[in-house]
Amino acid sequence: MRIGIIGCGFIGATIGASLDQMDEITAVNLIDISYEESVKVAPAIRKARLFTIEEIDQFIAVSDLVVEAASQDAVFQYGPSVVGAGKDLMILSVGALSDDRFWAELTGMALRSKARIFVPSGAVSGIDGIGAAVVAGIDCITLTVRKPPKGLSLPEELKHLSTRLVALKEPFVLFEGPAREAVRLFPRNVNVAATIAVSGIGFDRTTVRVIADPTITRNSHLIEVRGRFGEMRVEMHNQPSTTNPRTSYLAPLSALAMVRKFVTGVYIGS
Repeated sequence: MRIGIIGCGFIGATIGASLDQMDEITAVNLIDISYEESVKVAPAIRKARLFTIEEIDQFIAVSDLVVEAASQDAVFQYGPSVVGAGKDLMILSVGALSDDRFWAELTGMALRSKARIFVPSGAVSGIDGIGAAVVAGIDCITLTVRKPPKGLSLPEELKHLSTRLVALKEPFVLFEGPAREAVRLFPRNVNVAATIAVSGIGFDRTTVRVIADPTITRNSHLIEVRGRFGEMRVEMHNQPSTTNPRTSYLAPLSALAMVRKFVTGVYIGS
């Protein structure tokens, strides 16, 4: 099986190096908007095959599954080409799916081409439970994200708080509102919110609270769900990656777990 990876940053590199150890994987195709990034990653991946961004069509043609590990822009720009070619697509920059029209078009294309779209659970647990609960009906979902100030990237609207974050001594609520707005303001920080929204009751009914907390060293996610099934509370304290404090180490591990299901054909969980 041939796996293509779009984006050779921390997540893409971590996934590629792990896939390299799997006997079922015959090729790890790498592509990045910056070819130099692919070159940096390639030495650690014996099965690596490098492509320039101008060779995107060839890259797609020789990949059985394409893993997007780059950005929301990459999902918009290359997702339709992957699915349109009948190739399976794994989306890690889930915030792109807050564009309802795009998501509807992409799923429509997948239906026609018989391609499959995979969205890993990312940095949290409980996505399988939310997916099951929504079948009977969910009343409300709230996600509270706590991150060390250095792990947050502020949008232009909140840049005036940069100085305050540096001197922060106690937890400070940066945002509280619908997941759709949270994804827009913090595209690199609340990917989990998008995953929860897609698997549950949507971007407008899912509430997100983002807190800068100088008292913690690890990213924290608290998911609270209430519905006909009962109540669910899932709390995670994730170790950030060693190279990018904005990314939880669990995120690439989640993608790898889903790739293993794809390769083996064994799916455990809803």
